[in-house]
Amino acid sequence: MKITVNSTVLELHGGARVKDAIHAYYTQADKKIPARLPAAEDRFGNRLAPDGELSEGNTIILVTGRRKRGSLRILIPAALALGILYSCTGLRQAGSSTASRVQSPGTPSPERQATLFAVNDMHAAIDNFPRLAWIVDSLKTVYPDLLLVAVGDNQTGNPVNDQFPEKGWPMIDLMNTVGFSISAVGNHEFDTGPEGFASLTRKARFDFICANVTPPATLNVKFTPYRIISLPNGLRIAFLGLLQLGQNGIPDSHPDNVKGFLFRSPFETAREYLWLKDSSDIFIALSHIGFEEDVKLAETLAPGLDLIIGGHSHTRVEKEQIHNGILITQAENKLKFGTLIRLSVSSDGTVQKSMQLIDIRNSKKEKPEIRAIVDKYNDNPVLNEVIATASDNFSSYEELGYLMADAQRAAAGADIALMNPGGVRIDQLAKGPVTIKNVYQLDPFGNELVVTKLTGEEIYSLMRAAWPVDDRSPLYPSGVTAEISVSSQGDPEEIKILTDDGKPLDMSRVYTVAMNSYMTQVYKYDHRDPGQSLFFTTAEALIRYLKKEGNLRSYRGEKRIKLLEK
Repeated sequence: MKITVNSTVLELHGGARVKDAIHAYYTQADKKIPARLPAAEDRFGNRLAPDGELSEGNTIILVTGRRKRGSLRILIPAALALGILYSCTGLRQAGSSTASRVQSPGTPSPERQATLFAVNDMHAAIDNFPRLAWIVDSLKTVYPDLLLVAVGDNQTGNPVNDQFPEKGWPMIDLMNTVGFSISAVGNHEFDTGPEGFASLTRKARFDFICANVTPPATLNVKFTPYRIISLPNGLRIAFLGLLQLGQNGIPDSHPDNVKGFLFRSPFETAREYLWLKDSSDIFIALSHIGFEEDVKLAETLAPGLDLIIGGHSHTRVEKEQIHNGILITQAENKLKFGTLIRLSVSSDGTVQKSMQLIDIRNSKKEKPEIRAIVDKYNDNPVLNEVIATASDNFSSYEELGYLMADAQRAAAGADIALMNPGGVRIDQLAKGPVTIKNVYQLDPFGNELVVTKLTGEEIYSLMRAAWPVDDRSPLYPSGVTAEISVSSQGDPEEIKILTDDGKPLDMSRVYTVAMNSYMTQVYKYDHRDPGQSLFFTTAEALIRYLKKEGNLRSYRGEKRIKLLEK
């Protein structure tokens, strides 16, 4: 997909993140990648998290100087901070010209009001749940009918959740306990696999919604295209769920995770549900498609839609964003923030909207009951087991990618192993003890290890095919090294592959090559052997390798790929 960074157009692989785009930008410009990446904003001035997910045509602007930004405070009435309900004037509205006056409890109002607290892309950040719960309980003291809303990607990102015996259950348990009302389906909901996803939807005490996905008839998945919630004051709120699709027509997840599901364009689907406005007082899209795509959605769906609560791009919307009369919100990711949204419906049906971004991290209060649940999940002796000792710091994706490739080669007994850059999820690992939890932070996806029989010529084809998919970056190898001549346009013109003993790779010889199952599904290259799964994950391969090695050698300064400019 094409992404623009500071007016430079980059070709990135599907599923690329903001930090990938920044790396590619510096690489293409032949500039050293700074140790601390600059802040990034979208073209609307919203801050983007480094791990924010991108869509075709997104624009990123790098903020290289110090820009003064407004501080974010939790503006909960002081009385609530003491746990005492006083007559209060509510939360101050941030940047809202449409905010209506908050009525004190018991005061008659000519308008009917609805209040929502929305989060998105939580990515199993369970450690922030005690603070979230306290904030929600405090808000409910002022707004008893508060709806707690999630916009998808509740899963994936924390080994405590991702490697639980029932993968993903800790998040569902906590969402049930805190009292979520509804959740959109994000692309990472599918990371638990079809059966796992189906099971979690059935155990959730809140509704999952998604309109542009049809599950297999044989799979008992509990989600609907939309949900209408009626408040005690008579207001009817319609929620429509929308999910992003990549260039391959599926969400950003492993293809095996979405087998049997059918997907449609979120834009075409949304138009078919505009009738929901006639069946409700307020029409809201829970949109897991990214902020820039939400702007496009607003341009095509007005009038009708009142509000878009977004996710996927991990965008921090601090100030009111109104596009074509539709308010669009998003609260970054990992429960760092949440958005308080207040809606007022007048007697003529006019909907006034206001929003305020609340910093969850800065809450000094927690709900003890939720803390106890989180502590129980974190007390996981399996994940905390020390399996090796690193003799030196790992300080780059490259160094850790080499380690992963070495582990996969050893586990498969292969001649060569190749690791995709996008599969390396952390770029630092400190000298000293290495735990199982560290492994799953490095490799969270559950991809299986696959062995293929490839000729030297087919390996050459694979490395060329991987180049544009992996942000114009080479694969991380084990068992071979390579010299790649790169054109001024950033394309590989010549690839020389050498074995570990310095001999050229034999183009006609058949080699055993290990790689992860994602690579076998995504890369399109000339080869005969489809490969065979070894029926264990690449993370398990790394755990075995680390246990066997015990004392892990230094990879400092190691370069298995040389890039040469022609």
